[in-house]
Amino acid sequence: MPPSLTSSRPHRERESIKLSETIHRFRPSKSFSNISPGAEITSLDFDDRGELCIASADDETLQLYDCISGRHQKTLFSKKYGCHLAKFTHSSSNIIYASTKGDDTIRYLSLHDNSYIRYFKGHRRLVNSLEVSPVDDQFISCSADDTVRLWDLKSSNCHGLLNLPSPSLAAFDPSGIIFAVASQASSSIMLYDLRNYDKAPFTTFTITDDAFLSAYSYPPRMPQWSKLEFSNDGKLMLLGTRGHSHYVIDSFAENTSKFLYRVLRPRGFTLPEKEGKETSGSVCFTPDGRYIVGGQGERGVAIWDTNKQPDEKKSLLPSWDLVENVRTQASVVAFNHKTNLLATAYKEAVFWLPEQHAPDPPQSPQR
Repeated sequence: MPPSLTSSRPHRERESIKLSETIHRFRPSKSFSNISPGAEITSLDFDDRGELCIASADDETLQLYDCISGRHQKTLFSKKYGCHLAKFTHSSSNIIYASTKGDDTIRYLSLHDNSYIRYFKGHRRLVNSLEVSPVDDQFISCSADDTVRLWDLKSSNCHGLLNLPSPSLAAFDPSGIIFAVASQASSSIMLYDLRNYDKAPFTTFTITDDAFLSAYSYPPRMPQWSKLEFSNDGKLMLLGTRGHSHYVIDSFAENTSKFLYRVLRPRGFTLPEKEGKETSGSVCFTPDGRYIVGGQGERGVAIWDTNKQPDEKKSLLPSWDLVENVRTQASVVAFNHKTNLLATAYKEAVFWLPEQHAPDPPQSPQR
């Protein structure tokens, strides 16, 4: 049996926001064009209070937005080292982010005075996943150097090291006791107890989908994995990809060789990407855990309702497509865990809010 998921209360509390009456009424409310022409936003994150949003872009800037006033607050530059996967710590004035040039150091930055608090050195290739614990100052990083490292903000030295096939993705469960590592090279998701991370994973899920994918490519090939996330109750995991399908996994499943079901984007869909460029993910759970939100490039945003039953092929189609007035592609998505605010990004950042009198969008056809 997995370790307990309820022995501590997360600091970054995932409050239950009732979205069943509003999720299909989200519309673009404010867009921000603060990055250089031709540049792309590669990550989005909200602070613990849901008041700020940080975006990293491949023009080597960090963009800070005020979610309360709906305004751009400041631009910070990281021209010497580049920046990617910017994440708030439990302080709204501090972030960590991965370097993209010069070295592969993780940097701990004060947004207040744009000064570095600490450097976390050890990775020898690009960091492609960075996640902060929901309960304390620990964080986890994955790199193309085939390592997963555990850190504490108070020390420059990593206190845990795993050697796993790369590339990898990582995620903490809501209690901060369990962390998951996804390795596409081995087609697996491994669950670890943080208190015994140096031991073998207590559960390993094998994720393969050859029968379905054979209809899209030959030989059947899983799309590039891009996001790993737990639902707010820890019972489900969401494995996002850059292709037309994402995967939902039962965290407590006894049959670890199968996923629960896949959620589908339009046939043949592929997100825009630059060679070698990762994002923080184009899909995520809503804070109540019921819905999955995913960017669809020029087709806007799709909403999947996990309360609905997948079809006989283990596929779940979108319940709604939110495409009205969308002027930009959505290759990165993040949902504010404190308020009814959705953020998407590609060449600009867009805040979405529910409009009370917005007409219902047409439901996606059940193909």
